[in-house]
Amino acid sequence: MQPGCVIWITGISSSGKSTVASAVEQRLRAMGLPVENLDADEVRANLSPNLGFTEEAIDENTKRLAWMAKMLSKYGVNVLVAAVSPRRRHRDRAREWCPHFVEVQLLCPLEVCQKRDPKGLYARAARGEVNDIAGLHRPYEEAENAEVVLRTHEIGIEEAAQAVVDKAKELGYLSG
Repeated sequence: MQPGCVIWITGISSSGKSTVASAVEQRLRAMGLPVENLDADEVRANLSPNLGFTEEAIDENTKRLAWMAKMLSKYGVNVLVAAVSPRRRHRDRAREWCPHFVEVQLLCPLEVCQKRDPKGLYARAARGEVNDIAGLHRPYEEAENAEVVLRTHEIGIEEAAQAVVDKAKELGYLSG
């Protein structure tokens, strides 16, 4: 059995990670492929609600996501991970653990992300309620060798999703 593909979508908050992951998920399902979408916010809320957002907690959360992706992909499930995963080492660990790995770097100017702000995170930061947002208060390290780089303020969601699927096919990780 061929391992599933792990598509790790990274970018700052409101750059479009969940939106791109959902669109890719729909495409993979339409191709008849098994797929699981691990959204970091949902996984954290359900498995680790008390984890927090310290550097150590973020490292632990991304480690858990990488482990789940590894285990699912081992059995042929294609896995989407939508996670800020602000440090390269987080994504490098996932790449090391998952043999068919596609890193997708979403680039979007902070100002655009602040205007999008679907979860109200940047609004909370402006009110002084949070001070731990990667790319605003904390470092966010962009990928150096991502297989796919998407400027989500310049392209549509369908184009973005197709670029991800096309790259995974090109690498031989998806059939169909």
